[in-house]
Amino acid sequence: MRSHVIVILALLPLQGCVQQPQSQVASPDLKVVAAKIRTTEVVILASEDSPAYSEVAKALAKELGQRATIYYLTENQSDNLKTIARLKTEDHIQVVSIGLNASMLAKSLTHKQVVFCQVFNYQDYALLTSRHKGVSMLPSLPKTFETWRTLAPATRNIGVITGPGFDDVIQTAQAAAKARGFKLHHQVVNSDKEYQYAYKKMNRLVQGYWLLPDNRVLSEHILRDLMTFSVRNSKQVAVFNEELLKLGGLLSIGSDYQDIAQQVYNRLEQAQGKESIPGPDIIYPEKINLRINSVMARNLNLKIPVKYRKFTNAL
Repeated sequence: MRSHVIVILALLPLQGCVQQPQSQVASPDLKVVAAKIRTTEVVILASEDSPAYSEVAKALAKELGQRATIYYLTENQSDNLKTIARLKTEDHIQVVSIGLNASMLAKSLTHKQVVFCQVFNYQDYALLTSRHKGVSMLPSLPKTFETWRTLAPATRNIGVITGPGFDDVIQTAQAAAKARGFKLHHQVVNSDKEYQYAYKKMNRLVQGYWLLPDNRVLSEHILRDLMTFSVRNSKQVAVFNEELLKLGGLLSIGSDYQDIAQQVYNRLEQAQGKESIPGPDIIYPEKINLRINSVMARNLNLKIPVKYRKFTNAL
């Protein structure tokens, strides 16, 4: 792990107001002062200093300004636990945890508002409470299937395979897919070997596969085999990064780091002054990062719409 730097941005003290004649002091000015007093400090815990975490942390800190404090976890677990212990004693703070390791540590902050992000299998770790809610690392599901429908108008059946514990995500995805003319076939497996078997068994049923980054049941070795299988069998595959796009994916759909930070910021603002965090347990980013493999599109006899041609990747 890279060496980590702790960046501490201290809150500036509130500035005194210039005294004015009472007749010139308007109520909007009083509201602004009151808003500043109510504003809370936000502590950002990032699991490590890697782009998937640091880019979100930096974008969020930029939005929050001098309210933000960023901590990158270190290899020294004792130091990390001391940081959490110190946060338990702090008043008037909200916490953002980025990545699973940070979110697991923040789980003990039961009396603080915590917004977590960049965690895929949050169900496995019971991260959700009325005060602890999240932003999904999966991009907008309606936009995911809307993009796929526009690119492949004749496709009807899509397969998705996951480990256990994703019923809520799959139900949301099935509704989004159905609204755009797809039937989403879901199967739960417990190992990469089961994943491989289920994937190939679905071959006759589906025209495409939606791959999710579930590393509990999807190893790199199996993943490469499945991508080769998909190319040989002329299957559309929606993947979660550009490396898989190079192995034969049709389209890569990922989340936008800036948008994840914006969604986290919105949750923090909505929760200020409240006992719990309003809204659903998990919300999804609104934007998607799209890339299209033009070679696969041609091999699958798909015509890339004009509005998507700027996203093509001639591999």
